[in-house]
Amino acid sequence: MITSRQKHPSLWRHVLAVLLLAFAASAVLAQGNSEPEEAAPLIEDGNFYLQSGGCALAQFYFQDALRIEPNNVDAHVGKGRALACQGAYPAAIEAYQAALAIDANHLDALVHLAITYQNQYQTDPGTYQGRLADALDVIQRAERNRADDARVQNTKGIILYQLNDLAQARTTLERAVSLAGLEGSGLSNSEKSTVQVNLGRTYRDLEELELALQAFRRAVVLDPASATAHNNLGNVAYRLGDCDMAEFELSQAVNLDPNSLSAASSLGIALFECGQVANSVPRLEAATKMTGAAFLPALFTYLARAYLEVGRVDDAVFVAQQGALLSSPESADAYYWLGRAYTQRGGPSDASSAQQAYQRALELDSGYAPAREALGQ
Repeated sequence: MITSRQKHPSLWRHVLAVLLLAFAASAVLAQGNSEPEEAAPLIEDGNFYLQSGGCALAQFYFQDALRIEPNNVDAHVGKGRALACQGAYPAAIEAYQAALAIDANHLDALVHLAITYQNQYQTDPGTYQGRLADALDVIQRAERNRADDARVQNTKGIILYQLNDLAQARTTLERAVSLAGLEGSGLSNSEKSTVQVNLGRTYRDLEELELALQAFRRAVVLDPASATAHNNLGNVAYRLGDCDMAEFELSQAVNLDPNSLSAASSLGIALFECGQVANSVPRLEAATKMTGAAFLPALFTYLARAYLEVGRVDDAVFVAQQGALLSSPESADAYYWLGRAYTQRGGPSDASSAQQAYQRALELDSGYAPAREALGQ
């Protein structure tokens, strides 16, 4: 028998969250009845829950601190961070702006406002296309006051990277790395690792692959538990032709973050391209079932190719059809491998279907030689 809780898990999570907030509220009120209320302990509790991932609960504590001290800048910033980590970017921006109205040079408010502008752009570049310029303006305000702050230089570097100003991003992030390594930078090893990853990505996109490899290695040393660092290191190792390192690092990334589509797909593709086709099949199968896989049609094409090589031809036809249909814009490569799958299966109507697939590949790319050769045969 299915209970109402099993039918509506999201409803029960909402109810539990409400009960937790109510419990916290009663605890705070009880504390208030026994001793004078102060904002500082509430802000401390808010920061604790924020670091623990309890964003909604953290927001409650920051709001209660603001009830006691409406002009407390740290409480406004904390509230903004709690809102931002829930994806409520407009409300978070208002909270940071409220903090800056009290202290126009507050470093945390400026840094987090810039990051929130950047995140808002990433969620919907079409609607928020001007947010990167806003973010750059804000972080430059912070830089005028604290140019020697690693967080400021790191945030500026990320924004420049997203603006595709790779040369300036490189210079800025190299400075961020230097500042992060100084005693008293205030950054944890995990944060220092993130700065190295940001620099490594910039080197990678500038085709400075050896420098990228070094940066990602430093990132892994600083934070061995970072799936992002292992994933990036594995990808660059693969591009440099080091299949052993690529497999090891990408496997580490998948183990650390089993829900990472990037790591799962990268591992499957690297295994396939490095000649371990049979081992690539379960990795690629798992990746195609993950959230967001529909936006990576090449993943289905790779799985179709792997199926063909291990003799699972019917499965190859099925996933090759998915790869061709999901591609937006349509891909000549996807249609070519769909044609190959039909050809290898050799059913009653497969020759005609293969011919149509090859023709579609050539319509999309008239210079696609493999499709032209297959069509001629």
